[in-house]
Amino acid sequence: MPPPPQQLLPQQHQQQQQYPPQQYAHQTPQKPVMKPPQPPHPNAARVTTTVRVPPPPRVKPETRENLAEETTPASTRDVVKKFIADIWNRGEVDLIPEICSTGLRFNGNTGFDRVGHDGLARMVGTIRDALDDYHCEIHSMVVENNKAFCRLRFTGRHTGSLLGYEPTNKIVAWMGATEFTCQNGKIVKVWELGDVKSLEEQLSNDVVED
Repeated sequence: MPPPPQQLLPQQHQQQQQYPPQQYAHQTPQKPVMKPPQPPHPNAARVTTTVRVPPPPRVKPETRENLAEETTPASTRDVVKKFIADIWNRGEVDLIPEICSTGLRFNGNTGFDRVGHDGLARMVGTIRDALDDYHCEIHSMVVENNKAFCRLRFTGRHTGSLLGYEPTNKIVAWMGATEFTCQNGKIVKVWELGDVKSLEEQLSNDVVED
């Protein structure tokens, strides 16, 4: 006798009747529905981002002056020529405020000394009182932005006390090299190296000219 047909439980019968939905080529796939963003819950934790902005670089006072007004090679050359021709060669010390900064500095034995306008006027007076017909001649000049380097020749007749030497009435001459630093159209620093040994050799000569 053939075996009796297998009896299916109700749950198994339902599983066998479920078939996957058939896809047809003519059916258009449905687009996903985009839901609008939901506002955050008031009790939700807030996340904040802190952006650290670096502080501006520290600028030296001299650099701040340069930022206020750019110094060009032409202006540097002009102010150096006025410094030599007007102040030193003609002795027009009243032009010092127009040509030099109030904090003018000259190189000394221990570095740069702040001489200012009054100190420069005394230096000019001392040299011109000791050397009659004092003259400073520019042999060459090299300018780069706010700096100028000059090779100079100094001459004059020794008619007053100079470097501890009494007047000899001799015409003396010596060479020197000077670097000028300018800002805002004015000279702020002067570095000078002169052939003082050659000058002293001329002053120390016992011969006095008439």
